[in-house]
Amino acid sequence: MIKLRELEKVTLRNGVLIQGLPGIGLVGKLAVDYIIRELNLRKVAELISDGLLLQQNVAVLVDEEGILKLPTYDFYHYSTGNRDFLFLTAPTQPVTWMQYEIAERVLDYFQMIDGREVVGVCGTTMGNGEDVYFATASREISEELSKYGFKPSPGGLITGACGLLPTLASLRGLKAYVLMGYTAQVEPDPLAAKRVVLALAKLFRFEINTSNLDRLIEEIKAREAEIAAMLKEAEKSRKEMPPFYV
Repeated sequence: MIKLRELEKVTLRNGVLIQGLPGIGLVGKLAVDYIIRELNLRKVAELISDGLLLQQNVAVLVDEEGILKLPTYDFYHYSTGNRDFLFLTAPTQPVTWMQYEIAERVLDYFQMIDGREVVGVCGTTMGNGEDVYFATASREISEELSKYGFKPSPGGLITGACGLLPTLASLRGLKAYVLMGYTAQVEPDPLAAKRVVLALAKLFRFEINTSNLDRLIEEIKAREAEIAAMLKEAEKSRKEMPPFYV
């Protein structure tokens, strides 16, 4: 079951869809959610499906006021210059056997409102921490992205919706590619997400303040340093304990 509900009718000008869903380091989701919050974007559509499970089970979300909400794909609209954007986020990825069907439904909606370009953003464990990497089905797009200083992916796999949606979009003749921020952790990585946010801002020429993201990065660094100091002190105390004889 897949239902797409339009909350507001929109028609895109030279439209771009930018998808950021949960994945390694939550890089793509952190990046897209941050842009949505900072630009105060309005939600214009949502996709409901029995393929959107939470913690591998049928579940609903409950907010701070006790309000029930289904897990949904949420589409947010942004207009700037001569272009319109749809930012797509969700609390979960579809189950594996629904990935293709849901991706095709997203593309149906996107093309119905005159969408032209599809970008998947996510994390990658290939490469190094300073670069943003890309993958695309077109050599021409590869050359274009390289001019922005992005690096071609050194290989491997892109699992889940991040790679699937752009690949299916390319089969429909749409301009499509993936942008990836390097991460070496499974925990949320706001630093990698910041690199993706800045890459999108550079590519599409929109302005966004990253100061709130910078504060989050510093808070995480401080917590990590505190934990490292505690572990070091615990190890020192262990070594200073007198031997125990039975």
